[in-house]
Parts: sequence; structure tokens; C-alpha cells
Amino acid sequence: MALPLVAACPDMRQMARETSLSILIKHHQAQRDPDQVHLNRFRTAESSPRTFSGWEHYETPFQSLTLPQLVMHRFDVHDQDNADLLSYLTGFYKDGADKLVFNEHNEIPLAPRDVLQDFWNIDFSSTFHKRLADFWHQHADDYRTLAKVNFLAKVLEVCRDAGQSELARRARRVATALTGTNSWPPSLAQLQQHATPAAGYRVCTFDIGGHLATDILRIEMDDGYQLLYTPGELEALHLFRNRSELYWWVLMNTNQADNRARFMGHFSLETLDQKDSSVGLNHMIDLLFFNWGGNDHHCLNQLDRTVSGDAFSHLRDCAHSRMTNDAKFALRSNADLRKQLWIGYLRAFGEIAGPMAAVSWPIALATVGAGLAETGLNIDQAINGHTTAERQQGVTGAVLATINTLFSATMLAGVPDEALAEIGETEATLPVEPAETSQPAEDMEQATAAEIDTWVPEPHRPVDQGTLLAPFETNEILLGTPGTGRLEGIYTQEGNFYALINELPYQVRYVEQLNSWVVVDPQNPFSFHRNVPVRLDADGRWQPFERLGLRGGMLPRKLLARWGRVPGPALAELPDSPYEIPRAMRRGLKKAAQGKEDKRVLSGIFVNTGPVANESYIEFRRLRTALATDASQFLETVQLPPRPELPELPRGSSPKQIIGSLYERSPGLVIGEGHSQLGSKRFLIDNMVLLKKQKVSVLYMEHFMTDFQQADLDVFNRTGQMPAELEEYVDALDEGHGTDSSSRYTFKQVLIAAQKQGIRIQPIDCMASYRQAWEGAPLPYIRQKMMNYFAHLTINADQAVRGPGKWVALVGSTHSNTFEGVPGLSELQGAVGLRFEDIEIGKVGGVDIDPGHTVVSDDLTVERLRGDLRVQVAVEQSATAGRNLETALVDKGMFAFSDLDGQLTLVHRSNDGQLKYTPVHQDGRYVHIEKPDWPWISGRHVDGLAQLRAALARQGLRYVRP
Repeated sequence: MALPLVAACPDMRQMARETSLSILIKHHQAQRDPDQVHLNRFRTAESSPRTFSGWEHYETPFQSLTLPQLVMHRFDVHDQDNADLLSYLTGFYKDGADKLVFNEHNEIPLAPRDVLQDFWNIDFSSTFHKRLADFWHQHADDYRTLAKVNFLAKVLEVCRDAGQSELARRARRVATALTGTNSWPPSLAQLQQHATPAAGYRVCTFDIGGHLATDILRIEMDDGYQLLYTPGELEALHLFRNRSELYWWVLMNTNQADNRARFMGHFSLETLDQKDSSVGLNHMIDLLFFNWGGNDHHCLNQLDRTVSGDAFSHLRDCAHSRMTNDAKFALRSNADLRKQLWIGYLRAFGEIAGPMAAVSWPIALATVGAGLAETGLNIDQAINGHTTAERQQGVTGAVLATINTLFSATMLAGVPDEALAEIGETEATLPVEPAETSQPAEDMEQATAAEIDTWVPEPHRPVDQGTLLAPFETNEILLGTPGTGRLEGIYTQEGNFYALINELPYQVRYVEQLNSWVVVDPQNPFSFHRNVPVRLDADGRWQPFERLGLRGGMLPRKLLARWGRVPGPALAELPDSPYEIPRAMRRGLKKAAQGKEDKRVLSGIFVNTGPVANESYIEFRRLRTALATDASQFLETVQLPPRPELPELPRGSSPKQIIGSLYERSPGLVIGEGHSQLGSKRFLIDNMVLLKKQKVSVLYMEHFMTDFQQADLDVFNRTGQMPAELEEYVDALDEGHGTDSSSRYTFKQVLIAAQKQGIRIQPIDCMASYRQAWEGAPLPYIRQKMMNYFAHLTINADQAVRGPGKWVALVGSTHSNTFEGVPGLSELQGAVGLRFEDIEIGKVGGVDIDPGHTVVSDDLTVERLRGDLRVQVAVEQSATAGRNLETALVDKGMFAFSDLDGQLTLVHRSNDGQLKYTPVHQDGRYVHIEKPDWPWISGRHVDGLAQLRAALARQGLRYVRP
């Protein structure tokens, strides 16, 4: 049932790619990747006899679409009427909007006029709608069944994770009320059965200002409690005692750009559009925040419609309507272009380009078990690793995992018997919890001005009326008289509307959902990011709405949580380590600890002339040597704890499957990375919510020192406010390792994501282990020994003093598992080590038993990295990291050594111009190749890669460092 449904679900993006490929093949461009074919539009052009079009451009295009994007929303009406002029200011190129020169060097010989005619012949929109209709005709019943499976699986997860909680108790009763299921696990016949909600449970829609969510169910109970079901989310079930708590939840899940985009994924694309006085969803959410200090907003669930009949039939019908409406909103057919000649390209592009990333993936699959991560909604475009193959693999795996959750004996074994027994019971009443719960004294105190400035965005800070309206003042001189009716008290001038407040003019817009006028920013009147709703008082004068809870510039500290502040408790301090710099000396060594000091001074090669400073450097070197000695001795005799059994994971397993299966076997997880790589950081950031759900309480991190960053991290853990010195240090760390240039997947964002989820960050380095400054040559792999030993001591102390719990560690791949004979952190702690690899976009990532990775140094020494499991993540490579062997070995006779899926390989450009791959076999320190057509070296053992390189060079081959 599941596999055919996922395979048949129309994938707009893949269909657009297939159509693009057919167009490229027709025009003799079959070798090109459709996503690297850009239609660019320019404002000016210069004639050129060297280009295919006869024109060249020296400017950044003002519009740029890939060919699949162009397939989805077509050329505009102006292009249809002026096809002969298309090649003048429009053309296909290898580059998009990030270049300044477009000529024969990056032009693709493909005429826009010919592609326009192809679109008329293909009519992609009609083809997609037909496939969509076929899907629902064949799979509607199965979709409904799987939607029910997904809901019940989420209920079972809650029962397993928190079986005695109020959420679990209520969810069990709602499951019975909605499904009529009175046995566990349910049979296929029970899953296919239709049921009307039981008495005492009202199933209703969820809307914001009349914009209906397409896949959210809201269940109201007789005692006022509400259960919200949000398919596709890691936390899919949410319980609220009243409307106030629901309002709070909406604000908490829309207060940042990333969580708002995710939240809006539950609504159709047409809700983004604005029509007359009806405000689009994004702006409607902005309006909710004006009253963020209060307890409710009348635009929340304004429609409040009751769902009659079967709840899962409702979800199916909503998904059907959503897919159809989204396609109509995003695609333009031949008929549209004939009928709607007034639609201009700029307006169409503005409405479509933003939400295109969402509509191009089958969002409806979230309702049947695919998380939003698998459907591609949370993938940043700059680091988009989701190919179609990978997406379908991930979606299929997630849906199957949901089914497995419902019927898994392991899952059922983890749910208390009384919890399962409760499903199917009927109970007239439930004990009602007190409406109010006590608040920590700290949260009831007034927030400080510094806290407000840190957490609350400027437009939403509590201020007096004069300060509130100051940013909206205009210099407009109002003429004439105000209107009547809906325009009572409103001046109309040059198409804009104005209201007088305290004798000053302010530009306003009418918002139908609020049934009132709103002061808007005159510089950006179509945005509601800044807004002040106003009303006429009894004397006919305009006054701002009262901002409940935000009077007089003060507010309780607890309200800062609506902007992401998650205060953490003060923790017991760890005992000082004998390897940490003494507190009295830390101020003098801070510059050296931050990496700003000459290593020769730190090592003792140069002497600091200041006696106090020199004493500190001497103490550092003493501690460093003591740690090196103790670490070496410890690791020579340590009895390693037993290792957990590795789970059998399909390569396409979702992060949820990977994380869940690993924490079933061990309380700890060690993530190994190359520090400049992004996949490991992306895994942590994107799945921090999931880690929190697994009750992970602490993130142990390399690079951060207990004797220098610990205090600042404690402040950050507790308040969410990053001290300036810590921010400077982590920014330098990201810059030094060359992490994500778009600042999405960085060490800094790892810290922020962890703190948001209440996961504490704990350093596992100290200055003595981290700052490797030696007067002479250090012992082999001494950094690995020192850091691993110190991290082992720190983790053990942390778990002992602050209580045992689940944890995750982020370290380099040479620290995560045994490296060159040095036990890694996973071996020392009895945990599982995941080694992450970044791979090129276009390749399919996944998890498997780690085959290892061979690292060839500049001096051709060979080192071997290997974890327990390997996770490959497709990310956009940097210019240097992305340099492949095809471009590096350009001439015949060039060769390099490279790791290919765990195998050290000799790669060379042969006489026929092709790359040839020959495995390099290792036998201790000796290496050899088996290549019969090179009898002068085949089978001959040589002492390391340097000797092999020399032997090849003597035959005229030329080594290239890849």
C-alpha cells in the first residue's frame, strides 16, 4: 500500500526536470544538467558576432530561472506577443544571477523562442494535473488509511515517551474517539473503517485570520482542553488547556524566519496571496504579534469550523484540494496564457518564486508519515542535498518507519500496559488540572532593559504610545475631509489612506480579518512587520489598540520565551581539573588561549620578558606536559568498556530512525567530522528537536575549553544570551575552519540550536589539550591522546556531578573512534561513533557500516579514519573542496592518490584520455599495486606512497595534489 502510493505521488520538480531534459535532448544539449541551464533577463544588451544570440550582456540579470523553474511557470504574456525579440534581452546561460558577464564563454546555444514553442506543444500544467487526478483516483482510500496509521503511530510514540503525562492520557482518548479503535494494534479492517467522533470531542479546523491549515486537526474537549495534531512535525501532538496556551504556542512557532516558514508549510500557497483588504498569511501572523503580551487574539481560529464525519477522510480531502490548488497557483497552462493576458511576468514571478521550493515537493505525503525534512521543506537552498532519488528514498523510509511504529513489537513493549489498556476505554469525565500553575520566581520578575533589547525585536518592544508611533510618522499634508462608512475618519490621498492620531497623519490600511484599520510603515506599506492596529474612540478620534501585558515599557521575564528565551537552571560546578590553567593566571593567558599569541612564545622558543607573563607560560607548558604524560600512560593500560551492538539500518534511514536506534543501545553518541564540513553540523542543527525528544540533555564539544569558555557557555546555557567574548571566539572558529559561508551550518548555529532546545553545551577541551605548542617535535598523535583523555575525564565528571543522562558529542573524526591506535571517545565512553562525510550534490547520501577513509597528507603519509557507522550528506561543495579528479588531472600522465569509498586508489590520465583507477594495497608500512600492463611496478612492494610516487615519476608520470 505505502510503496505504490509514494511512488505514484506526483513530484512536480521531477516532472519539470524530465520535461527540461526532453527539451535539451531535442535541441542537442543532452549533456547538460537542467538545473545548470539558466534563463536570464537583462535590461541592456550589446551586439556581438561571437555569440549564438548575437548579443552579450555586462550586468547582473534582474531575473534568473533554471530551466525546470521555467517549465513550471512558463514565459509571460509579453513574451508570447514579442517572441521575435526574446533573444535580445533574454538568453540561456550556464550561470545565473551571481555573474556579471554573459557572452560566448557561458552562453548555451538554445533559442528562447524555440523553447517557448516547445512549451505550447508540451503544456506541462495540463500534464501534471492529469497525473494528479490519476493519483487521487487510484490511491485516495489508501491515503486515508495511511493518514490514520500516521496519527495512531504518533499517539503510540507519546505513550512510549511519556506514558503518564496528561498529553499521553488525552491523546489515547482522542485516538479512541476519532478512530473507534478498541484494540491494539488495530487490524487493517479497523484502519479502513470510517468513524464519527465520539460525544465530548469536537473535531475542528485550525485557521489564522480565515486562512485554513490544510493538514492540522484541532480537537476540542468538553472541559476546554484542545489537542492539536500537526502531521510531518517531530512533535506532532500538542495539548493546550485553553485558547491562551494555543495562542502562546502559535507565537512561539512563528517568531523566527525558519520556524515560521515551517509552520506556513501547513497552509496552501494561495494563503500567501493578498487580495484587496484580505491580508496574506505571513502578514496575518505579523498582526498576531502586536498583542504578544496578551493571552489571546480574535483572529486565531476566526472561522472555527466543525469537521463533520470521519477525521481522516477530512485530512485526505484537504490534501487532495491542497495539491490541486497549489498546482493551479504555481503552474500556468496554455489556457491560462490565452485567457489571462493581463497577468504580467513580474507579478506572476513575485507570487510564485518564493513558495516554489515548497510546492515542488509532494507535501501531502507529510500526512501519511513523511516528515517535513524528508519532503524537503527544511532544506536551505544554499546547501540543498536532496536529489529526487534521495528525497523519494527518504520519504519511503519515513512512511515505512511510521507503519513499523504502529505495529512494532519493540515499540509496544516500551508502552506501559495500562497505557495500551486505556485505548478503547470510554470515560465520561477526566480529572481537570488547575488552570494556573506556579511560575518560578525568576520568571515572574520584570525583565531588564538589556534582556528586552536582546530578545525582543525592535518593532515589538514594550514602549509608550509616542515611542510606538514615532517610526510611522509621515510628512503628508492632508487635504479635504475624511470619508464616511468604512472610511469614517479616513483621508484618501493619491490612492493611499491616512488617519490622524493626536493631530499627526499616519498611513493606514484596512484589514478585513481584523475589521479595523492598521497603521503601516509608509516606506513599506505592503508589509505588516511593523504595524499598529487603531480604532475610533467614543469621541471619534483614532487610538492605538491597547497592548495588554506591555504597558509602561515593562513585562514579566516569562514573556521573553515567546521570542526564544529558554532559561536553564543553575548547575552544580564541576571540580577544577589538575590540567586547567589556575584561575589567577587565566587573564594573562586569555590571548594565547584564544589563538592570538605567537606559538613560539607559548612553546618556549621565544621568552616573554615580563616575569609574571613568563611564569604563566611556564605553568602552561608544565600542565601541557603533565597532561601528555598522563594521557599516554592511561591509554596504554585502559580497559575499554563494552561497545553497544550496532543497529542494522537501511542506507536510506531517516535521521529519526538513526537517532532513535542508536539511543536505544547507548546513552551517548559521538559525531566525528572534518571541521570545515557541513553535513555533521546540518545533522545536529536540523535534528536538535529530535535529540531533545530523545531526552538528550548535553552536547559535548571539542574546541571549547573548560578553563576559558566554560563560564561564558554557562551564561549562554542559562539565558540564551551569548557573551561578546564567546561570540567573538566562535566566529573566529567558523572563519578559521571555513565553515558555511551562508552562516546556516556553523559551530555558532550548533550552539544556538542546542540552547533553544534546552540542551546544555559543555566544553571537553582545556588550554593544555587544545593549544599544541611544543618546542621540539611532539610525540605522534599526542593531540588525539591528550584531548581524548581530558574529554573522557570531563564527561565522566559531568555525568557524576550533574546526574547521568543522554548526551551527544561533536568532535573531529580523529577523536571519535580509534585513530592510528589511539582509542577514540566512542571507545572510551562505550558509545557509538558516527563519522560524517560531505558528498557532492547529485549523489545519494545515507548511512552504512563505515568502510573507512584514507587521508593522504602533503608528505604522502597515509592515515586511516574509520567510525562505527558512516553518514554521507550531499551538500554544496566549496570551490576548493569541490575540485574533482576530472578537472585536476587534465593532461595525459598526470596521477594522484585518492580515497574512493574507503579504498586508497591511484588515479591517472591514460594515453586514451580516460581516467584509470587502480587500488593501492597496504601491508603495514608497505604499499603496492596490481597492474599487469605496468610490469615495472605491478606487485612490487615499496615503502609508502612517497616511494610509489617516485617510482611512477621515474617513468614520466606527473604527480598532482588533488
